[in-house]
Amino acid sequence: MSQKQQRRPDHQPIRYGDVFPVAGELAGQTIAPGDAAMMHAAENKALGVTPKGGPASVMESAAMRNEQRGIIGHNQFSPTPANQGASVTQTEIPGCTGQRLVTEFVAGQV
Repeated sequence: MSQKQQRRPDHQPIRYGDVFPVAGELAGQTIAPGDAAMMHAAENKALGVTPKGGPASVMESAAMRNEQRGIIGHNQFSPTPANQGASVTQTEIPGCTGQRLVTEFVAGQV
């Protein structure tokens, strides 16, 4: 028995709080193409790739949907990410050769 997934009306944007566990001002901001590109670049710089299903990939899908709906323009950024940026860090886990912890931030939130 499957449950129907609730559909978002086409006039409502996909916001950060819809797809990530973020709070405050960021949670209510629309995911924009510029934000996704910024995270994509941060992942590529830190990891050498953009992982499938990772934050940049999720952001790219949401931003594309927002753009297709005419909610946001192709070159736009959301205010908070535009001001505070996106970053990716990786830390080697001691005692676990080849294992690392990857942490990704948008506007200072994990």
